[in-house]
Amino acid sequence: MNYNEYSKKAHRIAVNHGFWDARVSNEHCLMLTCTEIAEIIEADRKNRHARIGMFEHALKDGESYEAIFEEYIKDTIEDEFADTFIRLCDLAGELEIDFDKLNPCNYHRAFDRFTMTENAFGLIKGLSKGQISICKRIQFGLDYITNWAKSQNINFEWHVRHKMKYNESRPAKHGKKY
Repeated sequence: MNYNEYSKKAHRIAVNHGFWDARVSNEHCLMLTCTEIAEIIEADRKNRHARIGMFEHALKDGESYEAIFEEYIKDTIEDEFADTFIRLCDLAGELEIDFDKLNPCNYHRAFDRFTMTENAFGLIKGLSKGQISICKRIQFGLDYITNWAKSQNINFEWHVRHKMKYNESRPAKHGKKY
């Protein structure tokens, strides 16, 4: 996945939807990322998985993209993984991080040796390490969530693309305060 391309697109969508009308802190953005990570756990606790086949079948029937996304994809584990990635990409876009100029992230985790909650906590812990630059924490987070999703057999790029498309159709700030 090209983090630079996704960062630009995620940030453009966020700007167009009012999320950057006022500058917010990096900590604000990282906390919203942590809420997405918590939503992964909630979706897992409820055993909510995307129903891609049904989604694609409904698309062929010409139903509203937004309605069928909400029916078959939204608020699932896969959707929350995508949301976490998109939040980090948005912040990277705001900070104009060029991932091509960063040394590769060398972090490795055997995700299958840990529970969903332990993996979620590992991500939050890494994002919270204030002694590490914000650029490297974002890079770590993007690598972590991408590799974690792969360990869960999630067609991650598919979910990110569809969530971004869905987000483009949503109201300002997705109907939320911030």
